[in-house]
Amino acid sequence: MLFSVRLVSRQPHDMPSDQWQALVAEQLRAVKAQYDQGKIRAIYREAGIGVLAIYDAADAREMDTLIASLPLARYFVETTVHALWDMVPSLPPA
Repeated sequence: MLFSVRLVSRQPHDMPSDQWQALVAEQLRAVKAQYDQGKIRAIYREAGIGVLAIYDAADAREMDTLIASLPLARYFVETTVHALWDMVPSLPPA
């Protein structure tokens, strides 16, 4: 099952930059691992906003687990997840 996922994180004002950057590095490693496992099909940086990814998960429960496992999960100020439906098979022939 495919999901579009938008994740927006913000550095807490009381967290030192070096600590935040260490968390960001952990996040990148975790995202790479999910990509290598085939859980992320595509990922894009939305300049000035956050990240938009296309996930492939068995169901909503697995999708929740994948997001919760990310190192920055507790710092997401916005998490938007939508199940996707492939419309191509339903398009009329040309």
